[in-house]
Amino acid sequence: MGEFLNKFKLGFLILLKLILRKWRVISLVTLILTFVVSLIIFTKPFKPTSISEGIVGTYQTHDLPESVTNLLSKSLVSTDENGRMVGNLAEGWDVNSDATVYKFKLRNNIYWSDGARIKSNDIEFSIQDVEVSYPDEATIQFKLKGAFSAFPSLLTKPVFKKDTITGVGPYKIEKIEKSRIFITKITLKKIDPAINTVPDIVVRFYPNEKTALLAFELGEIQSLIGVNSTPLNSSLNKLTKITNYEKIITILYNTKDPALSSRSFRQALSYSAPEIKDETPAKTPLQPHSWAYTDEVNDYLDNPQSAKAALKRSKNSSSEEIFKKEIVLTATPQLENIGKQVIASWNNLGIKSVLRIESGIPQNFQALLISQSIPVDPDQYSLWHSTQTKTNLTGYSSARIDKDLEDGRKLIMEEERKVKYIDFQKQLLEDSPATFLYFSNYNVIYLKKIETSLSEVLPIQLP
Repeated sequence: MGEFLNKFKLGFLILLKLILRKWRVISLVTLILTFVVSLIIFTKPFKPTSISEGIVGTYQTHDLPESVTNLLSKSLVSTDENGRMVGNLAEGWDVNSDATVYKFKLRNNIYWSDGARIKSNDIEFSIQDVEVSYPDEATIQFKLKGAFSAFPSLLTKPVFKKDTITGVGPYKIEKIEKSRIFITKITLKKIDPAINTVPDIVVRFYPNEKTALLAFELGEIQSLIGVNSTPLNSSLNKLTKITNYEKIITILYNTKDPALSSRSFRQALSYSAPEIKDETPAKTPLQPHSWAYTDEVNDYLDNPQSAKAALKRSKNSSSEEIFKKEIVLTATPQLENIGKQVIASWNNLGIKSVLRIESGIPQNFQALLISQSIPVDPDQYSLWHSTQTKTNLTGYSSARIDKDLEDGRKLIMEEERKVKYIDFQKQLLEDSPATFLYFSNYNVIYLKKIETSLSEVLPIQLP
């Protein structure tokens, strides 16, 4: 034992002497190693196991927003990059010759998040004037009262097991918290825990944007989806804009109003309207990636020469008394800033105009700045057909447009439909019952440190 201690002491003294002699070299090596390890740790992307999101609005379990339901389930059909309907949970479908009966076939071996195999009659549909039946466990049949070739576009919403909120992944609900009947918080768990790139998600709901922004600033949530105000008070935060091609910011004109009954005058308003900075301009009311879209239409927005020419044509064919009155543009508070830009452009052309802010859609208006929902299919019958008095807010009536819209929803072949919808766009833009400004955005504010994980989730959540 004594001999061992002597050897240990000798070794320790030699090591100590070596350290004292080479302390500069050893210190330098230690410093370099510490720097390298720190660099690896702090530059490695942050991959949290869970992220928190905020959404503005009051919701119950039966009316959750799509930014949540898209995480919980999938739809029977979806759209490709050109707006065509393609199978999703359904592998395909058959349609009869007059587009009144559709049979959708479910894919094999698909399961609900509770582990049960999906059967056709698990899914309940409630579509007006449509009779639903289930010929077998893999088939869903829809019988329509009239021809409607755009019918598959009605089936792009996520589906759920009857009387539940059980979906087809990639997430399932682990916990729901409520205040009375409204949901305040939902905890979503990924179905496959082996997928490390996708985090679990906690979604909190806020009654208004002001409360939601405060929650973000206080750190209660790490991201906030769909806000209009986008303050960035910290270098730790980031803003992303995702274009929503299902919402279009439009100026609708009351074509029954004496001042706006002139097509030339409406054209003048459209030509002089501004192109909004940092937004995705809308040349027609169809999504620009749609198989039926055409850009062979008039170039409205920021076109002063054409605006002056159209205004001159209008004055030559209308009473001077009309031009002495102000045009009132009504807008919601969220679009007030855009409304001010429009008014400035019209006044600059010499058209007297004022802005009025209202919280809802007024029963009577001259011009209305509004965010309109548009279908993924080019069928816009409800928005522009003369018989649709509740949804055709402009009161626009055109026999040619009516015929295009009627034929477009009866024809089955894409090329034949495309001819109708191209003519629809050209004629609608020529008549100018509306000015199409830009497609709306989903504004997402988030902490930079969760950007990698959030980028895995947002493409699923947002269309």
